[in-house]
Amino acid sequence: MEKAVTAMNKQTRDDIQYRLFPLLEAEYGVCVKHMTIIKPHVWIIDSDRGNWILKKYPSFFEASRQQMFIRLLKKAQFQAAPSIEGMVLFQSAYWTLQTYIPSSRTFTFADEEDRNAGILLLKEYHSCSPQLLHHPFLTTMIPRYPLYEKWKQRYQLFLYYLPAMKRIMVNEELSFMLQCAQYFFEQFPKFFHSFTLEENAVIHGDVASHNFLRTEQGTTYLIDYDLIAVAPPSIDYLQYANRILPHVQWSLAYLERWAAFQSLLAKPWFLVALLFPADFMRECRFLVRRNKPFSLPDFERRKQFVQKIIDVIR
Repeated sequence: MEKAVTAMNKQTRDDIQYRLFPLLEAEYGVCVKHMTIIKPHVWIIDSDRGNWILKKYPSFFEASRQQMFIRLLKKAQFQAAPSIEGMVLFQSAYWTLQTYIPSSRTFTFADEEDRNAGILLLKEYHSCSPQLLHHPFLTTMIPRYPLYEKWKQRYQLFLYYLPAMKRIMVNEELSFMLQCAQYFFEQFPKFFHSFTLEENAVIHGDVASHNFLRTEQGTTYLIDYDLIAVAPPSIDYLQYANRILPHVQWSLAYLERWAAFQSLLAKPWFLVALLFPADFMRECRFLVRRNKPFSLPDFERRKQFVQKIIDVIR
């Protein structure tokens, strides 16, 4: 929920009013009239020069990496991203000043038009992002994306919460999620070599629906590049598939309709990766904290989806 700056304690309000706001005006000519907190590290400011986004980074390295990446991305002809005009040091953190992109409505993967717009924008992004790998400074600033290791950590965290999950889930559904994860860890190493042969790019790393915006004119933007990494573009498409499948009744045929997925669905490593319950394991900590009975949505269709992929891999 949005909170106005008046909800802060007096010391923080004074620091913002008498230190941060004058910095923005002195450095960038932005005279702040009002501020709204979207997240603790993301603010919208209303100024005499229109609206802006202020985003907090804990270090100069992270803030400058974002600034450099966005500039190079636009130079590579991808314009559907917010610009970063500069940064200021405030309260031991670095705040970037970004262009504000007004959205007409919430972007959702439950909507067919939004799903199509998102995949087209992702394709456009990846037509530009491989060029950035050749920049001598940027490549030293971006980590590699460790798919297997990342999911192993998520799985281990899930095992930690497993006793609590047993109290809120039906055993059949919980066992099914465990089997899907275990199948991934057993099978993915067999196809790991083919995965390493994929061409690399700079992936976005977090293609959730909240990182897409639709303007009133119908233009789609991709925002929040905090998780950029060096990896095959197929990782972004894998994430995208994981996000949309619950909204299309776990239909493999739906993915096959899109050109972006047709070649990927012929690759065993990608099919195996589709079976890992990333969505479920991402939410397990929240489910435990909520401590209410939970049932997997569309469980039967999800089981059919998993069985179809296993049959194809065999």
